Amino acid sequence: MLSYFKLKGAAVRIAQSTRPALLSFITQRHYASAIDSIAPERQQEVVSALRMYQKDNIPVPWIDMTKRFKISQESMEQALAEDDARLQKKIEQSIRVTQLADQSYNEEHGRCDWDSVVRDMDIPLVECLRLFDPLLSTVSARSLPNITDWSADDLSTLKSFVSEHFSAVTADVWPLAGVYMNVEQKDCSMAHSMCSFPQMSAVLHEAITQHRNANMEWKDIFEKYPIFSRIGGLRNAYYQFKEFDDSKPKAILIEWTDEEIRRIQELVQTYYKPGNKRE
Repeated sequence: MLSYFKLKGAAVRIAQSTRPALLSFITQRHYASAIDSIAPERQQEVVSALRMYQKDNIPVPWIDMTKRFKISQESMEQALAEDDARLQKKIEQSIRVTQLADQSYNEEHGRCDWDSVVRDMDIPLVECLRLFDPLLSTVSARSLPNITDWSADDLSTLKSFVSEHFSAVTADVWPLAGVYMNVEQKDCSMAHSMCSFPQMSAVLHEAITQHRNANMEWKDIFEKYPIFSRIGGLRNAYYQFKEFDDSKPKAILIEWTDEEIRRIQELVQTYYKPGNKRE
């Protein structure tokens, strides 16, 4: 009669020899029961991995994927199908938002009527802006590189949009602001910065000078360029910039003749070789 320990050892060896098949069967049943219990972040991780195989046009190694994520093939295929449906819906929404935005374009203001787009789509404004596809749009973004290119209405609209929809001004704001204002995003960033931290620039100073020479009142100039909080602040910045600009030493520019330039080049080639030390 075999001892207890010998019987136990034989049982262990038998169990070990059949373990992979048993585990495979048990695991598949366990994974299959978890089709509807994948966490959203986990589901996105699975979908991203599957997309990599699709991108490279490689057959999905389902056995390896099952072992890696501990999810059945059926669950992964379901997650991929759900993501396909989500992407298709997003594409359709993007096309629709872009069409509505183009239809609502106001030539006088130079931008689209996003309030009407939001009403028609029944989704938040920021989401509409993210869905907008400039490649499909027939409207070209405006270029307003200087603060003097901005109307008072545009500046007011930009400031209101940023303050109402964003708790912090980050780089992510400007692509959306650019779509909303129909202005290149770098120009939106510049204009908002000028409004947040007013300062006199050479372009603004020149524009004000022209208006003053045309006898425009300071209050009218202030209304035209509502960057500073007070008329006095705008006026002081203008005169301080003018005084500072006039006090700067002017560089003396020397115009060299072709013969002089040739002679200088000869001297450089003769006396300044690579590695030479200057005495």
